[in-house]
Amino acid sequence: MWRQWRGETSENNDPSVRRTFFRPRPSWFRSTGNRKREGWKMKKEYPIGVGMVGIGSWAKVIAEAVQRSEKVRLVTCFSRTPEHRLAFSKQFGCDEEKSYEDLLNRDDIRGVFLITPNAVHAEQTELAARYGKHVFVEKPIANTLADGKRMIETCRKAGVVLMIGHNMRRLAGFRKIKELIDEGLIGQPVMVEANFSHNLGFELTAEKWRWSGDDSGCPAGSLMTMGVHHADTLIRFFGPIKTVFSNFSRLYIPAPVEDTTMTIFRFQSGILGYLGSNYCSPKANFIHVYGTKANLLCNVTLPNVPFAEYLKMWPSADRFTQLVMSDLKGMGGKEIPLPVGDAILEEVDEFADCIRTGAKPETDGQSALAALALIRAAIESAQTGEQVSLKAQEG
Repeated sequence: MWRQWRGETSENNDPSVRRTFFRPRPSWFRSTGNRKREGWKMKKEYPIGVGMVGIGSWAKVIAEAVQRSEKVRLVTCFSRTPEHRLAFSKQFGCDEEKSYEDLLNRDDIRGVFLITPNAVHAEQTELAARYGKHVFVEKPIANTLADGKRMIETCRKAGVVLMIGHNMRRLAGFRKIKELIDEGLIGQPVMVEANFSHNLGFELTAEKWRWSGDDSGCPAGSLMTMGVHHADTLIRFFGPIKTVFSNFSRLYIPAPVEDTTMTIFRFQSGILGYLGSNYCSPKANFIHVYGTKANLLCNVTLPNVPFAEYLKMWPSADRFTQLVMSDLKGMGGKEIPLPVGDAILEEVDEFADCIRTGAKPETDGQSALAALALIRAAIESAQTGEQVSLKAQEG
């Protein structure tokens, strides 16, 4: 019967009378087979083993996303503090390493998550690339443009993926804004206002790396910690920025770092923008886009809780996001329905896909460098009191 189905002989088994019993497979049969083959391929190629370096509050959020993923497996971790890495390894069921080099020497990991202070991103990325490991770095890419460029070039030469954790743009509300802008539903964009603030500054203590406001810690304070998220998203919306003017203040927090910043800028298109960020006030996280036909206001209203608790809630941020459109037809606003996703799981899975395929990540080194360039221009402007050209500042 099997030979007959393949059309190799006739019913009476006479080779001289060849009657084909093969029929084309129906579409449902082919698609089912494809799904089975794709599932087999996924099982074969995933999960990809990774190591976690830097195991603080945000690293735990990333590790939980890794556990939710079918594409990534957390193999091991490293921290300079033995009791911290032991506790982390027990919590997430992974190994622990006594040194970063020990982690990189493992053959069962292909990528590393660097959830570490900004100032060490470049050194750690370069070492990982020399070991042939793909690199996911938490935002910002680095504290300085020189370090960011080194990281990009090192990973390019080594042929490894460099992905930066700019996850704000992945939230459903901000994805929808980009979609509505591209569809022309707001007309021509005119200006944009954004703010990302939290009273994290009052939680800073001298042993925390964000306590310092120079390039060894966290320059520009809240702007580098939180505002850089919106810097990335706004450049995603409207393209390159031409000029920047900024004012910083240190008002209330004990740390020797700026706690309040306001930055205005002009995009190359002529659109004007404002980005505010502070370490002092109750939480704020919004983007307000103004167009010739409609305005869009996206507000992420996560509860105002201590920063570590706030971070734990971030994967569910879509559930706390509201997008309202106001147009020429009336004074009121129309709420736009949004899907509920998981921005952290999305970026973890994309990292795995890029490792497997060699594709460029959405939040690659160059896009992260553009966001950092805005922050560095703001720092220069605040120091000099002058408007700064992005082209001159990057050069």
